Amino acid sequence: MRERVKAIGFARRDEAEVGPGYAAPTCTLNGDGCCWSAPFGSFPLWVTWAEVAAGGELTWSAHHGDEGLYVVDGELEFDGLTCPAGGAMIIESGVPTRVQVPNGAVVVHFGPEDPEPPADGVHGPPAPDPRGVHVVGPGGVWAATEPGRDTRMFADSTCPTCRVTLFLTGRDHEYRSSAHSHSADEILYLLRGRIHFGSYELGPGDSVAIRGNQRYQFRSGPDGFAFLNYRRDASEQTTEGSEPLLEGGEVRGLTFVDDSHYREVPATIPSRSRPG
Repeated sequence: MRERVKAIGFARRDEAEVGPGYAAPTCTLNGDGCCWSAPFGSFPLWVTWAEVAAGGELTWSAHHGDEGLYVVDGELEFDGLTCPAGGAMIIESGVPTRVQVPNGAVVVHFGPEDPEPPADGVHGPPAPDPRGVHVVGPGGVWAATEPGRDTRMFADSTCPTCRVTLFLTGRDHEYRSSAHSHSADEILYLLRGRIHFGSYELGPGDSVAIRGNQRYQFRSGPDGFAFLNYRRDASEQTTEGSEPLLEGGEVRGLTFVDDSHYREVPATIPSRSRPG
């Protein structure tokens, strides 16, 4: 039986072996690859790091929730669209999908344990159809950039047909967050730099799972950080002494970039001769 994760759980890449294949529970790899999954027990979200060899193909049946893939290196292809390094793909709940990996890629793949998208969040349930796949370039859909800061939102839970949030945020200098909480469960995956949660230090490839409404604070090393953040639903942030504030691109005043494309997907798995 899997152990229930604490309010904050940490996973170090160097504490678990990288194994063959592709460990995401909802996705099958046709081809060669290796992977690592964060051992977060019964936490309702999961994250997998994977390296997929050239010529590989990732396949989803219809039994999965809203998932996000961030491309660390290489590129993914879907229905004539290319997702390059620094971009992300959102695979909406219940969509049978095939994604090609023509020249090899390194990805970070997030998903929920529950295949049904949430229905009780601030934006309500997503529309049941037509669902599909978002292919988002490195610019993101929403962005906040200024000297020393770069935040790119690939999804912010406001899409009519999905509720996932996935974003990258980072600083190029030492940074200390305020003590705060988010109403939704979340996973952070560190891409660059070092961050400290009290006495616990995370480096590139490490991740942390944080329960909704758990108050926390972090600080970076002197060279800053960059991490990915995945949530299954919209969230409100509460900082000590303030009222909860809804999170998202428009409501937080980010710039609308819309470096993205969307493809509806038929209800049956597409043939190999025509990906997507």
